[in-house]
Amino acid sequence: MSADLERLRGGADTCPCRSGLAAKLSRVARETEALVSDLMVDQPLLWLLTASFIGFLLGKRLLGKN
Repeated sequence: MSADLERLRGGADTCPCRSGLAAKLSRVARETEALVSDLMVDQPLLWLLTASFIGFLLGKRLLGKN
């Protein structure tokens, strides 16, 4: 157990910018999840119309004549 802690402690000192990048990515992921959650609750018609439009475009592209 102590060998693992020493390895982690040594790895933490090697690149300080890496932990900052991980924190930023984590923050972006949380904000994106919150935004999508809010849109799912507040704007279900927007999602329905968007999905219908994308389905229409894909159907037209896949089933249409070239």
